Amino acid sequence: MEYYVHHVPGRLRIRIPAIRKNPKIAADIECLLGIYGVDNIKVNHLTGSVVVTFDMSMITHEHLLELLSKKGYYDNSRVVTCEDKIHRASNIAAAKVGRPMFGYALSQALEASGFSLLAALI
Repeated sequence: MEYYVHHVPGRLRIRIPAIRKNPKIAADIECLLGIYGVDNIKVNHLTGSVVVTFDMSMITHEHLLELLSKKGYYDNSRVVTCEDKIHRASNIAAAKVGRPMFGYALSQALEASGFSLLAALI
């Protein structure tokens, strides 16, 4: 189970797999995060996403994550960052696109060499 966390000043987005297709857990998290300093909470149980806007002078994103962690809804050791997602996607793309392109380049090089060899023999 992986968690995705992104925060900017006054806004926290976190993907929590346990929320997906589980409206009860989504409602529990919405109640848990409805504390002083939180302006708005949007929990989407279809995607597992939670977006919290908050007043930075009263609360931090670390405090919100700590609340989720204490209740077992979040595990910091399983966080996947945006950079991790980009790295995985680029590796997949390189594997799917890179091999065929290398094969094509190699076949073109061998084909050209074959024609050169044939021309030299004629």
